Amino acid sequence: MRLSRNRAKKIIKYAGRMLYPPTCPLCQRVLEIDNMGTCEECVGLISYVQQPSCLRCGKEIADEEAELCEDCTNYERTYIKGFPAMNYIGPVTKCVASFKYNNRRDLADFFANEIIKCCGHEILDVSPEIFVPIPVHKSKLKKRGYNQAELLAKSLGERLDIPVEANLIIRSTNTMPQKKLDNEEREKNLKKAFISSGEIVKYKRVMLVDDIYTTGATIETCTKLLKENGVSEVYYTSICIGKGY
Repeated sequence: MRLSRNRAKKIIKYAGRMLYPPTCPLCQRVLEIDNMGTCEECVGLISYVQQPSCLRCGKEIADEEAELCEDCTNYERTYIKGFPAMNYIGPVTKCVASFKYNNRRDLADFFANEIIKCCGHEILDVSPEIFVPIPVHKSKLKKRGYNQAELLAKSLGERLDIPVEANLIIRSTNTMPQKKLDNEEREKNLKKAFISSGEIVKYKRVMLVDDIYTTGATIETCTKLLKENGVSEVYYTSICIGKGY
């Protein structure tokens, strides 16, 4: 009997976990083979996005009567809705940094599971045709060896049975780090940073995937590019969301 490709991947992955037992992504304690999350000591250290939250970006808001956060009130948003899983605070910040900069590619599965646990039903409800990871410039890809958003998108796609198009958007300009800029500077920094691969017209409902959503400038820039090329509905999901600044 021939195994399906996904089934074979799962068997190989489980065998790997037997040889190299998983560790807690936050404290590195060894976990049981079937544990895809954190250890018991760290389970309460993750700050998941709670209600009330912004109806556009998904960020927590203090005012239960408000529909939008301050950022989404003051700045243009052309995507429909965002689905972030965690707040970008506490030990999660170091965990995301390890995933992004320290070759912890294995954390893609952990983060994908957390997104699905928090937002899986909502993501499936909007029925995206594809996941599109936010691209990195080829120079960063060469230096880092991988795009963390692409790894995350592929892990999500495997679990939710949604295809991934990693080359739909191309990062044509190696922009300066966004964390050093304010919101207006971020938008200017990204204005010509992305180009279309020419295949966007195939799709009408797309979900962008990124590691961290801060002010929304990157997601908004990619959304506009997608919509300029015929996409009707754009959503996003991310591991974390910050407060914006």
